[in-house]
Amino acid sequence: MAEFIPVDPFDIVIFGGTGDLSRRKLLPALYHRWLDGQIPETSCIVGTARSDMDHKDYRKMAREACEKASGESWDAKEWTKFEKLIHYVAIDATNDDADWDALKSYLTVDSKRPAVFYLATSPSLYVQICEELGKVGLSEGNTRVVLEKPIGTDLESAREINEGVGAWFEERQVFRIDHY
Repeated sequence: MAEFIPVDPFDIVIFGGTGDLSRRKLLPALYHRWLDGQIPETSCIVGTARSDMDHKDYRKMAREACEKASGESWDAKEWTKFEKLIHYVAIDATNDDADWDALKSYLTVDSKRPAVFYLATSPSLYVQICEELGKVGLSEGNTRVVLEKPIGTDLESAREINEGVGAWFEERQVFRIDHY
């Protein structure tokens, strides 16, 4: 059997937190890491999207997604512990008046504690989200931004996105991934 090594407490923000990728892959993956003892109970998971919902509604959605993905490994008792880490903040990244400080209030802004911003959104929002994170001081310190590929629709748009993200996050902070 594999040995799982716990990680230090961290914050993760999932932009597009109500979307298909979050429900089918990201939230269940975090729940399984919890079951394996890798996620400390002082970590924080924040879902963001345009949807008007509260923490209770988001946790219900997350529970349904995790339960469906877990099959026989579902553990309702562990879920009650895990869901305490989960929060929701409604943010419309296309709205200049969005309340980014509300998001910041859930995070432990500390130069040592890792913060991961997972952009499970359209690539057309990457630069705008990174700019807003930078403006409220969330691109500094031990932060990472995860971009889903493909990035852009062609070489020119990919370059524009990478340049825009790079204006707020150093290259060492940017992770470009394909979840398949």
